[in-house]
Amino acid sequence: MIKSVSYLITVIAMLAAISGCGGSSSSSSAPSDPAPQALTVEGTASAPSGMVAALRDDTFTRIVLNALIEPAAAAITGLQPVEGATVELIRVDNNGDQVGDVLAETVTSISGDYDLTLPQGVDLAGNLIVRITGNGAELRAQVVDQAVDINPVSEFVLRKFIEQGADLEQLVVTEVVTLSGKVDTFDLTAGNDLSEMLAKLDQEVGEFVEQQVAIINDQPGDAGDIAGDYRSSAFGLGLHDSDNDGFGTFANDLWLTDFTFADGGDGTVAITLESEESASSNFSGASVDTASLFYEAEIEDGESFTGTLTESGILSIEGAFEEEVDGDFAFRYPAVIYNLQKANNKGLFFLLSQEAGVRYGTIDTNGDQEPDALNPDDRRGDEVFRALEIFARSPSAMQDSDLNGDFGRVFIETYLESGVIEVQTATNELTFNGDGTFDYGDASGHLLALQGNGTFYQTTTETGFTGEPIEITEDGDIVSAGTDDGQPSPADGFINDTFDFMSFAESDNDENFSADFSKTLMVKLPSSAPDVTGKNYRFMQLSVALDGVGNGTGDIELLNSQFNSFISMTSNTAGTLDGEITEIEKAGLGGNVGIENDAVNTSLSADIAANGATTLTITDQTGSTVIEGFFNQDASVGVFTMRRVPDGGDPSELGLVILVEVADGATSPQ
Repeated sequence: MIKSVSYLITVIAMLAAISGCGGSSSSSSAPSDPAPQALTVEGTASAPSGMVAALRDDTFTRIVLNALIEPAAAAITGLQPVEGATVELIRVDNNGDQVGDVLAETVTSISGDYDLTLPQGVDLAGNLIVRITGNGAELRAQVVDQAVDINPVSEFVLRKFIEQGADLEQLVVTEVVTLSGKVDTFDLTAGNDLSEMLAKLDQEVGEFVEQQVAIINDQPGDAGDIAGDYRSSAFGLGLHDSDNDGFGTFANDLWLTDFTFADGGDGTVAITLESEESASSNFSGASVDTASLFYEAEIEDGESFTGTLTESGILSIEGAFEEEVDGDFAFRYPAVIYNLQKANNKGLFFLLSQEAGVRYGTIDTNGDQEPDALNPDDRRGDEVFRALEIFARSPSAMQDSDLNGDFGRVFIETYLESGVIEVQTATNELTFNGDGTFDYGDASGHLLALQGNGTFYQTTTETGFTGEPIEITEDGDIVSAGTDDGQPSPADGFINDTFDFMSFAESDNDENFSADFSKTLMVKLPSSAPDVTGKNYRFMQLSVALDGVGNGTGDIELLNSQFNSFISMTSNTAGTLDGEITEIEKAGLGGNVGIENDAVNTSLSADIAANGATTLTITDQTGSTVIEGFFNQDASVGVFTMRRVPDGGDPSELGLVILVEVADGATSPQ
């Protein structure tokens, strides 16, 4: 042992002497301006346990460095430090491929730590990379800070930028640093190898990262263009479990909100939530057969926050990590991004929000016999929420004559009572006569129900009527639509400031015995078939799938598209869907929540009528997905119902789809 220590000290002394050679001759030279001090980058390299050995480089240099650098802890539970790995500093192109020679290199210590001095003239940038490689394995990190850890998170974030076609050299380095830090805050545990870890990251935080990358990869927009008063309405669905206790919930939410958007400067939007009305229900139990219903409605006060508007029309609002105590339960909600997609040339936005939380028990920390804090050791279950929300700028002096012409309508409704979950969709056309009346065309649709004795499906029809009244205030609030027993029928809806889009969100309940929630969307129809050739649309889908029986063995699924899902139309009869669909599933109402992401890249056929009525059909090996609805006048927005039809069977999934045209450059990932 004494011999080894002496040998190490000798080596260090030799290195110090070598580094000092030539110093005496320069000391007698005339003074000169000091050269700019080069930046030093330092961090820790860590990897899943099954990858560590492949990245090591057991060299003499590593033995020396082990004595000089202090250990550091891995950010993700279960990662191991990569000791003795060669760290290379390189430039890469936008595909992630190396450009030019290695600029500098060093070796990690026994604790996985490294430090590396950037060559003169080299500064922090999104295309400047530190990497460790070995036996086909590779981990990389963008050098956008002087503290740069190399691990699966850094590799994952870099891949997301590459997938979405980012100009790596032009990225704002501080925004990349912030994004990586947010991913580190998620509660993640490493797998055994990199592919497993990257898959876990994609499932847990992939959508969060992609939504942030979309903002970082875009230019600031003009917030003045969207300023004004807005109304929003949302239709929400949720699934909850109780961590193997055999008790779960199918949840519904609706909310109607008044907002003000103002120009905050530099691409920021000052957002004020003026007021909000909401209704929600929890349909809970061990099975659909035995479930009970809880329904409530409330009005909430306003608040203010800030959003960021991009050139391609994305209004991004960040929700921070939250912790909430409510009696015997407490909740943790990870950070979430709300990316609203603007319709071209309109004060009209669409959002498909994706939220989740973990439910815990509580503890009494101050001895007053009242629970006041979350107990992290008492995990009670998972809660997953999805919602489709529309934001429309309000008119200021609307008259009856402003609402005229033909509109296409799509509709979704859920109905809940003990023994049944129902989902229903429908489409039809309406004509507004410009005098405060409308004609309601014949409607057709689909109904899917999960009951104690099995799944039930049927087509539905509704006979139209004419000359019904509609009352809308000057600022676009829809007060009533149609009549009920000869009296105006109250309605909760609004129209936008260009009088070509309407939204309704309505709910009702019967003393907690039953509840229904519905969402209606309408667009003004064109007078001739719109041309969609070459158009790219952000694809937003929210749907429910029901299968089996309601006595505990039936499957319940919520399905939604991820933010970077697109339909690209190559002609008026053909196109491609490219994106990812998330499936949140439960085996019976009381089962545990499971989540699966499925990549989709498939062709579709289109049938577009002269008035914009459209059917999109996707056929695969197990069945077909039929998307029916309407494009608006310039085909910048489409609203649709959807149904999934297995080969040889009845539809097993119903939902809504919104297509929003996106500008060039905001299309599908590479």
